[in-house]
Amino acid sequence: MLQNKSTKVFSETQSFFSSSDKGINRIISLYKLLNLRQLKLGNKELPQSTYFKGDILLGLLLFPIFSIPNIYSYSKHYLSEMLEAQKNTFYRFKNNSQIDWRTIVSSCNNKLFGQIAKNSHSDDCNQAERCLIIDDTDFEKSTYKTEHVSKIWSHVTHRYIFGFKGLFLGLWDGKSYFTLDFSLHKERGKNKKTPFGLTAKQRKKQFSKKRSTKSNGFNREKELVIDKITMAKEMMVNAIKQGITVDYILMDSWFFCDSILKTVISNGMHLVAMAKMSSAKYSFKDKEYSTKELALLLKQRKRVKWVKSLSLYCAEVTVKYKGTDVKLFFCKNSKRGKWHLLVSSNTKLSIEKAYQIYSIRWSIEVFFKESKNYFGLGKSQSSDFDAQIADLSVAIIEFNVFSLAKRFEAYETLGGIFAHVKDQGMELVIVQRIWGFILELMRTLAEIIDSDFNELIISVLKNKPENNKFFRLIESMVYEPE
Repeated sequence: MLQNKSTKVFSETQSFFSSSDKGINRIISLYKLLNLRQLKLGNKELPQSTYFKGDILLGLLLFPIFSIPNIYSYSKHYLSEMLEAQKNTFYRFKNNSQIDWRTIVSSCNNKLFGQIAKNSHSDDCNQAERCLIIDDTDFEKSTYKTEHVSKIWSHVTHRYIFGFKGLFLGLWDGKSYFTLDFSLHKERGKNKKTPFGLTAKQRKKQFSKKRSTKSNGFNREKELVIDKITMAKEMMVNAIKQGITVDYILMDSWFFCDSILKTVISNGMHLVAMAKMSSAKYSFKDKEYSTKELALLLKQRKRVKWVKSLSLYCAEVTVKYKGTDVKLFFCKNSKRGKWHLLVSSNTKLSIEKAYQIYSIRWSIEVFFKESKNYFGLGKSQSSDFDAQIADLSVAIIEFNVFSLAKRFEAYETLGGIFAHVKDQGMELVIVQRIWGFILELMRTLAEIIDSDFNELIISVLKNKPENNKFFRLIESMVYEPE
């Protein structure tokens, strides 16, 4: 046995692939660029000291290429024979509360952004707005027994489900979307007899695990009960501190509030968000108005105009909200339609420009859809909360890498590059299976002719001509570590 299996299992991953396909080569080169072994993944290596943590992480990142949805499927997949890593190696890694997944995601992103800067022309994205985007999504779980799961109200299905609310911060750099950070949340509910929507019997059956108060897993636990507005502000501020520069922060009406607005402005950015047609008061010419009253006032003053480029009826007005100057854009599809409200802290924006900037927010919805479909975002069924955080973090890194590969290789969609890469991964598995069959056939042949197997292999390869197809097959598939 090797003293460190990592030298055989994961190093130089690109040599697993003999394909000339640009897509898969780009993916593997980006994974190598991340240099996962250099990341600080915890206080110390795992007890067995047979695998580097960074190499285990790289193994998880390879799963989508081979259409492996989870570790259980991996244990039955031919890739497990190639990597020689058992499923428990991955389980222990994901359940490790010492691992700082937030730093891992951030470090990987910094390397990807460095690659963008290196490969971009000086005039790239100069005219495009860079935006941070805040949004949340539901993660439904199959059972309440998953650690920290609660009943949450799904605005998509309009029913209560067992699961988490996932809060995400993303970056649109003018060309591509990348996820920067996330947190998981549970909802306490209004019934004090069933906190978090669980009965006493259900809470007793729910998985529970003690974590050190100094562990990263413990810190992620604390976020579960922090309100999403507070976490959204914290994520934005942390992104700015880490050197992310943007022009605007985008969000839907659920997140728009006075504290968010002031946080955005105090950090030198502008906000563009949807707002509710509510009773909230806005100051216009020293008088207080609700949004409905303002819309009626603008209509009476004939400030409503048809904007041909948007196919919308629109009216705009600059007001004060909680002492801050903002511009309100009232829009509707028809004269009898309902008003929708767009708000921006940049009072110089036109309705066309404000609408164009806000439409960038849709990129985070695309992220939710594509990462759930291709990378299993939020589909982890592990009972351990640490593993839930790990699976989400891995899915984010996978999405960001594939997104950048799509950008560099000019694929039309992320689904396009995913299909290409997956096909190459499956082709590798088929080739490896064929090679295994060939070896087994030669072993059988060696027994029939009463010959030594190793000598038979050597005799086939010894005096090889350059056009020996059998040799070229072996040369392309066998990998010996340095």
